[in-house]
Amino acid sequence: MTALFTILPDSFAILRSSGVYRQAKLFSRVGFVYAAHGSGFIRLSRSGTTIPKVSIADLVLDFTPAYNNVGWLIAPTQETTP
Repeated sequence: MTALFTILPDSFAILRSSGVYRQAKLFSRVGFVYAAHGSGFIRLSRSGTTIPKVSIADLVLDFTPAYNNVGWLIAPTQETTP
């Protein structure tokens, strides 16, 4: 079985919800960046997350951040070796 979410090593987010901060691992899927949240994932954007009550306090990325035209954080491209 192929994993649908791929971990982004050395990258994480500090998420804030109801005044509580927690560190979350970051993942990529179909070109976008997601953070682990509860038993699932939330997508990250320039303006926040897919859950309005969860905001991004800080990002530590092992890549240069880039956003698409609607503000979603784009995952780094995976270079393959022949």
